[in-house]
Amino acid sequence: MKNLNFETILKDAKKFMLTENDSYIQTYPEFLKYFEHIPVGGINEHRLVISSHFVYGWMPTIIHLDLAKKGEVLKLLNAVKSGHILNTREIEVLKKAINNSLVGLSKLLHFINPKDYAIWDSRIYRYLTGKKSIYGIDKPQLYLNYLEGLKRISEHEDYNQLHKMISRNFKYEIHPTRAIEIIMFESQRKR
Repeated sequence: MKNLNFETILKDAKKFMLTENDSYIQTYPEFLKYFEHIPVGGINEHRLVISSHFVYGWMPTIIHLDLAKKGEVLKLLNAVKSGHILNTREIEVLKKAINNSLVGLSKLLHFINPKDYAIWDSRIYRYLTGKKSIYGIDKPQLYLNYLEGLKRISEHEDYNQLHKMISRNFKYEIHPTRAIEIIMFESQRKR
């Protein structure tokens, strides 16, 4: 992922400008609040159905939930809320349950645990790879590599400068995963 480095992200942060009146930006903190009020271990089938559907409100796709492995899915989502970092097998289990889509799953994971999980979609993928095609976007290892790259960027000695540039655009606290992701998203949107 050629653009997953501090220098590229900082360059784009300096040009950062939010799209005005964007419901994507306006609804984001409401989605976060939903999960903040769910206690650790409190993600159940009802909350999974509700939250999966509101996340898909951001997408042009209708969701299909596969709850055949509901027990394992709920266990994994509650572990994510507690700070567990998923491995590729666990991501595959969750992906299969959530429309067989890593994009949709990443949004759900982000709202459950915004500190450790970032949103992954076609704009982010194109920003990082420079490819017009999204072939490969559903590979769990690629998503995990993305998360590792975000972590490295957030640990850069000058990251606080970048974070201040972006966070001043929001009326709520944003985690580094969101700050870096929104730079990529908005930069790709304007290209």
